[in-house]
Amino acid sequence: MKYSQLMTPLIRKVADQITFYTATDGNHERGVAWAAEKLGTHAIVKMPAGSTKIRAEHIAAFNNVNVEITDKNYDDTVQLAKQLADKDPNGILIQDMAWEGYTEIPQAISAGYSIIVTEILRQIDTDNYPTHIFLQAGVGQLSSGIIDALYSLLPKDKRPVITIVEPATVACYYLSAQVADNNLHTVPGSPRTIMAGLNCQTPSLISFPVIRDTASFYGTLTDNVARIGMRTLSTPIGTDSKIISGESGVAAFAYVNAVLQDQHLRDTPDSAR
Repeated sequence: MKYSQLMTPLIRKVADQITFYTATDGNHERGVAWAAEKLGTHAIVKMPAGSTKIRAEHIAAFNNVNVEITDKNYDDTVQLAKQLADKDPNGILIQDMAWEGYTEIPQAISAGYSIIVTEILRQIDTDNYPTHIFLQAGVGQLSSGIIDALYSLLPKDKRPVITIVEPATVACYYLSAQVADNNLHTVPGSPRTIMAGLNCQTPSLISFPVIRDTASFYGTLTDNVARIGMRTLSTPIGTDSKIISGESGVAAFAYVNAVLQDQHLRDTPDSAR
């Protein structure tokens, strides 16, 4: 269905009876809130403990959106949103986390990330495809969506080396790679990190196999490394453009920046990395 069709009075009349439910600590909730406002639906957004008040205020600024920062961790907040949607006969759960029995909407969200790859490839020379890609992972939907698109659009011999980067306190993909039993694993407790959009304890069911089968390396970074990365991008050298990034968005750059600043790692032969 085209956007213009979604804006017709008939569709908006139907949409007014619908409520979107979602749980998130990243940018996903703003997308859901924007869509609810545009379509004329309603949205209930639950945010996990540790989410910042300013993020909640940005979401609440959209029409017909109710926002709450809960006292639960991310995984439990997702389950809360699911329970609320299940109880509402006109409720729809819009979640970028997949689990057994809930994969269709997360798959569509993941596929949407392919637009990022399409835009990147349009702007680079075919002789200079990227050789290494660093992707930050929360539940992994963004990472797997980017990987799927790269593998679909690039020749097999041009596929880049993939490294997955996560906050040190909540590195569920790193943990799963360490256990190395081909199954996804959950980081226990209620971990905290300033990288709120990546504070996810369990890999998404549909993202995990994609990342498991394609990623060559996994890395973690501390909150302080993320802070340094943000400052570095906001105060560039020479003619580089200033980039204002949030804590989660800067994660992959911050990780690479920290590695390059470590003399021991810089002096390590490529074959040993």
